[in-house]
Amino acid sequence: MTDTTHAIRIMRSEGRIPVQATEASPGLYVYKLPDTVNPGDLYRWRIGHHTGLAVAVAMSEENALAGASAVANLTDWTQAADASASTAGAELAKRLRRNGCYRAGY
Repeated sequence: MTDTTHAIRIMRSEGRIPVQATEASPGLYVYKLPDTVNPGDLYRWRIGHHTGLAVAVAMSEENALAGASAVANLTDWTQAADASASTAGAELAKRLRRNGCYRAGY
């Protein structure tokens, strides 16, 4: 795992926000939302796609890292976001839930 700066998108139509992230596997990053973004959200940790979109949400860094590890081999996360998520399908949600993570709604 490598620490790096990752540019995230909160919604597909919005610009990118730089955050410190851990590259959990090629194409997947784990990061905490900045304090200024959705401050009431209890799920502050994200598993993010290299395009900046969130794949999953978690309440802790440990859950996010475990979830990223659990889904790393489901698909080629270095591909386009729509292709990556659709290839992973229902198995993605199941592996995320087992690790205290949930699919992101965006």
